[in-house]
Amino acid sequence: MSRTFLVPAFSIAALLLVVPYASGQQQDRGAGSRQRSLDTHSAFWLSGGLGGGWMEGDGGAAAYIRLGGTPSNRFLLGGEVLLWTPDPDAEDIDRANVTVTALWYPVYRSTGSPGHDWFVKAGVGFATDDTGVRERDGFGVTLGSGYDFRLGNNLYLTPNLDVLIQFFEEDTDAAVLITLGLGFH
Repeated sequence: MSRTFLVPAFSIAALLLVVPYASGQQQDRGAGSRQRSLDTHSAFWLSGGLGGGWMEGDGGAAAYIRLGGTPSNRFLLGGEVLLWTPDPDAEDIDRANVTVTALWYPVYRSTGSPGHDWFVKAGVGFATDDTGVRERDGFGVTLGSGYDFRLGNNLYLTPNLDVLIQFFEEDTDAAVLITLGLGFH
């Protein structure tokens, strides 16, 4: 990856260290706190996963890591690095988006069975494309959806479907990615 891509990536990473502290989302530990802890996201969240993807008929490997803070129970804000390569044995990452990402949970149940299951997400930021012959940097957008399956208190198994869109001076590319992640929030 070029230096022009790494500087914004490190800037976003530094921002993400501040987001969990700025969110101020604290859980009530009073009576019934067990149920509240199942029904609320924690202030800090982290998720990562692996899978596959397709671009212009070529299949390949995909991976992501995202983390951030919780402004509200229905809205998570943070950053994400989403990677795709047509050759899992390649030394270079062929495609990557580093984005500021928002996850929105449209269905939230404050009582009864735990909510926070289905979400949609969008991210904007930087894109890179390294084919070994040429390296390009541009603007990146990530759109997606996922479903959190609870494994334990604040631990989730999450299948994701994402579209990685990259805008460069001469063209626009898109990849469809399917990943399975493990998250804590």
